[in-house]
Amino acid sequence: MIDKSLIDLKIEEHYVKKGDPSKPTYYIVRPIHRINKGLLGIYLISAGYIYYALSKGYFPVVDVQNYKSGYLPPEKFGKENAWEYYFEQPLRIGLEEAYNGENVILGNLDWISSQSLSLINPALFKNRNHDHLIKYLKLVNRGLLMIKPDIMEEILSVRETLFSKNDRVLGVKLRGTDYIALKPKWHQIPPPVSLAVDTVRTKLKEWNCNKIFLATEDYKFVETFKNTFGDLCITTNKEYVYYNYNEKKCAGDYQFDRDNDYFLRGKEYLTEIVILSMCNSFVGVVCQGATAALVMSNNRFENIFTFDLGVYR
Repeated sequence: MIDKSLIDLKIEEHYVKKGDPSKPTYYIVRPIHRINKGLLGIYLISAGYIYYALSKGYFPVVDVQNYKSGYLPPEKFGKENAWEYYFEQPLRIGLEEAYNGENVILGNLDWISSQSLSLINPALFKNRNHDHLIKYLKLVNRGLLMIKPDIMEEILSVRETLFSKNDRVLGVKLRGTDYIALKPKWHQIPPPVSLAVDTVRTKLKEWNCNKIFLATEDYKFVETFKNTFGDLCITTNKEYVYYNYNEKKCAGDYQFDRDNDYFLRGKEYLTEIVILSMCNSFVGVVCQGATAALVMSNNRFENIFTFDLGVYR
C-alpha cells in the first residue's frame, strides 16, 4: 500500500520521508499534473528527471498514478500507473517499493526547471553531438527508457504491414490543431501545409525515398497529403482530430467514443512516433513528438530538415 499522505502538489522538489542515509533514496518523477500533456511530452520530461535523479545517486521511479494525465481514466486515478501501460520503470522499481522506502523525494512538478532536458530545441536536430541529445541517448542505450515488450512487438508488427524491407521512407512530423489556433508561447511555428507539401516533394527526390510516413494529429494534414501524394503517403490506422478552431481546445483535450480510449490514444501516438523514428530521413516541425522520435531513432536519421519559422511570442 502507498501512504497517500506522501502525495502532494507542491511544485518544488522536496523530501516527504527522510530516514537512514545509508538506505536508498527514491526519487519520484512527477512528469506533470495536467491532463492534456501528450504522452511523448511525459516521456521526455520523465527522461530529464530520470537523468537528474541518477546523477544525484537517487533511484528514479515514474509516478503517473497519483498525478493526473490524459492516459489514466478517472476511475483508475491513484490505483494504476499509466506510465507502466507503455514503458518499463527505469530501474524496474515499482511505486509501492519506492514510497515505502526510508528516503523519498517528490521531484519537481515544474517541467521547465533546470533539471529537465530540451523538449522542443531545434539545436538537437542540427547538432548530433548536442549535450542534451547525448544524455537522452545514454538513457535509451542503457535501457532506462524502455517501451513495454508487448507494446513494442505490436508496433513492429504494424510497421511490417506498412512498409517492405526495401522501402526508403521519409518520415514527416507536422503539428496543426492547437499549435495553429492557440499559438502556444515559445513553441515552434508550424509551416503552412502548402510549404510542408513542397518541402516533402523536394526531399523525397533529393534523399532517394520512395515512401512518406506522415505523423500528425490533424486530419486536415492527412487529407492534404493523401490527396497530393496518393499511395506514396502512409499513415497508421489511428484516430485523428477534426479540429474546431473556434473551440480553441488543446489537442490532448479530444477524446474518442470507444472502449479503453485513454489507453488507446497513448498507444496509437506511441506507435506513430516509434515508426517515425525508424524512417530513413526526417522532415518536420520541432515539437515534443519530433524530439521523442529523434531520441528513439538513436541518432540514425540519414538526413534531417526542420522548419525554422520562429516561435510564438
